[in-house]
Amino acid sequence: MPVGTATLENRGTMILKTIRSFNAGIVKFIMSIRFRAIGATLLSSFAGLSLTSNIIPSAISYSGAMDSFSARWALGGFAVYSMMAWAVGGWAVQKTGDRKLGAIILGMVGLATGLLFTGMGIGSEFKMLLIGGGAALLYGGIGGMIIGDALRDPAADPNDPAASVGRIGDLGMFSYFKNSNH
Repeated sequence: MPVGTATLENRGTMILKTIRSFNAGIVKFIMSIRFRAIGATLLSSFAGLSLTSNIIPSAISYSGAMDSFSARWALGGFAVYSMMAWAVGGWAVQKTGDRKLGAIILGMVGLATGLLFTGMGIGSEFKMLLIGGGAALLYGGIGGMIIGDALRDPAADPNDPAASVGRIGDLGMFSYFKNSNH
């Protein structure tokens, strides 16, 4: 039974249009999500994990006060609490959208968590507290500058109430999907 090529071409075109409209729907949904706040929260949360698993133990090991394995072992139980505190700090930094204020906020979160976890997990000797708190302060300050600058919301136009703020879809690279009917 002979089949016409026009039928196959129409079916292929219809499938291609369906796939394109499905992809456009997914992109439109993703562009409406506020990725900056979520990204800052997740990034800061993992920075808090890194603080207890790598930054403080490495600083203590480098100073010669204790070996890194023992420091990691002592700080291991504080990882979840560090992740939660740093996630809140990262969210606050993203909301401020300022580099200096971000360094202050996340630096203070780092100092507080570094002193608390070093004091409770390793010991309250002045040298240990100085190393743990100082490393966490430096780590949080640098991270706060990065998050405060890179993940801030775009400026809103007060004259245009329909101006969108804080969506990944506002980036210029997505203008093809916003203005195109492909």
